[in-house]
Amino acid sequence: MAQRRVRLLAAATAAAVALTVAGTQSGAEAGGRGGHGPQPAARPTKVVVIVVDALSREIVDRYDMRNVEALMKDGVDTPNGFLGHTGSVTVVTHNVITTGASPKHMGWTTEGYRDVDGLLGAPGGLYLTSNFGLAQMAPLQQAAGYPHLSDYLDDTGKVFTVSPKGYAAWGLSGPGSTNTSTITFGSGPTCPNPDGTTTRYRQPTGWNVPAYFSTACGSRWLVRRDTIYDTGQLPAQLYPATDNRYVVGADPAQQGGDVWATDAVLEVMAQEGDAWSGIFVTLPGVDKAAHMWDGVNDPEGATPGYDPMTHMRYATRTADAQVGRIMQALEDSGQLDDTLVVLTADHGSVAAAPGHFHGDVQPENDYGYFNWYYGSPANDVPYLRPQQALLPLIEGTDDGTGATNVGFSYSDSSLNVWLKDQSAAKVAEAAALMRDLPDVTAVWRRDGDHYDRVTPVRWDRMHGSEKRWFATRAQELVDTQAADYGPDLIATLPDNTTYSVLGDHGGIQRAAQQVPIVFAGANTSQQDLRAPVRSIDIMPTILRALGISPTHTMDGTAYALPTRRHRR
Repeated sequence: MAQRRVRLLAAATAAAVALTVAGTQSGAEAGGRGGHGPQPAARPTKVVVIVVDALSREIVDRYDMRNVEALMKDGVDTPNGFLGHTGSVTVVTHNVITTGASPKHMGWTTEGYRDVDGLLGAPGGLYLTSNFGLAQMAPLQQAAGYPHLSDYLDDTGKVFTVSPKGYAAWGLSGPGSTNTSTITFGSGPTCPNPDGTTTRYRQPTGWNVPAYFSTACGSRWLVRRDTIYDTGQLPAQLYPATDNRYVVGADPAQQGGDVWATDAVLEVMAQEGDAWSGIFVTLPGVDKAAHMWDGVNDPEGATPGYDPMTHMRYATRTADAQVGRIMQALEDSGQLDDTLVVLTADHGSVAAAPGHFHGDVQPENDYGYFNWYYGSPANDVPYLRPQQALLPLIEGTDDGTGATNVGFSYSDSSLNVWLKDQSAAKVAEAAALMRDLPDVTAVWRRDGDHYDRVTPVRWDRMHGSEKRWFATRAQELVDTQAADYGPDLIATLPDNTTYSVLGDHGGIQRAAQQVPIVFAGANTSQQDLRAPVRSIDIMPTILRALGISPTHTMDGTAYALPTRRHRR
């Protein structure tokens, strides 16, 4: 990784200035001449990125997340910002945030992947990306050639990534180097209890995990497995909480989920002092609750055997509290003015309205995976029980042998299809079938670096503001998947519609796309950026704020962050 590292620069080079024209100020605007008048604040040298999984602006407002709202008010908010790509899913966006690469240029576009160049195995193999670990993700990242934010920071200090989700962690951190640490969860020990029983745990694992994260029985860093709370019933049973990886849990000595992740961040800060330069953390609790309980439609107390710990209100309050803890720790340590804090989300959450959920419902734990996936991916078990709504596509195509021509499909709040036979006639055949699937608003066929819409738009399936959003953003969003490893066909769906679990992600809907993107700390002002800032803009904006010259062309725009100015 050493060949990709750069050092902090006092000023941007001409190449960087050309890349970051948007928002550039003249010398006079930046604070006058000759050292008189307001002077720019010193550039930050540290970065903290907080990703609250599935946090839409709608959820922030609905659940009154006060610490998040305070950051929006006191930092640089982006009220017109949005995710800016599909698939709007965890395994994509974490990598987008710390590279500035569009999915069409970063190696994979959503939870399905065609291994066109044989980077993982035989050329043409179909894979499930949310099963990727470092061994699978790193070859795709390295083949694309871009550096991660960690590569720019790890010459000036240690870089730490903390995420209970492995694929989220590897996306944020990138391939490991000697000065980076990636801390996630893996299977852990079975430990004895005083009453003679035993308990299974998860433990910290990853890349260069510091020794102070103990994996011994009794360690704070272990979290319990084999506990399901109230999620062993529908609809949560489609994707239940079966341990404390994403749920806080009832044991105050070994809390999981967002608390575990935040405790790990604070431990890093305490142990490393001023030696760190970057900390990236994912808080996954809101995402898990939204998937299980239909997002903002969560029935909460009406749930039989109700345990608030698995539900949206508890999850949003917990995530909000962790944001506050991280900010307080930075302030208490005196590092806040030297640290640029980015708060964002990897996607929002689409809540299915009655009559607009098109997955099958079976009283079987994790049955939602059969709604999400169809096919036999090279890195997972076969998923050959498609939901009833998808059957016309599966049964109506023929690969020439009498079998379906659908090699793999991924369905959430959009439909994404990889075909075995990609000839024009076979693609047209599948597109015609997709057009008539429930609630489809349009079908898009990949053509090189863009998608062509091949069916009329079903405006009758959308409401007024949704129609405007579709007209403005649909083409831009689907085009971000236009790579030869991306889906051959995409079907867009309206708001409040899913094919998988009741609360989901993935599509172009505003609920999935309108996420917070906030810059705070480091003497940022309260002046907002009114531009349509996207996730791919976060990385170049961070580099600009730190005065770092990019070593690789990014797809995003580097915005100048408004800062408070000081008088000499």
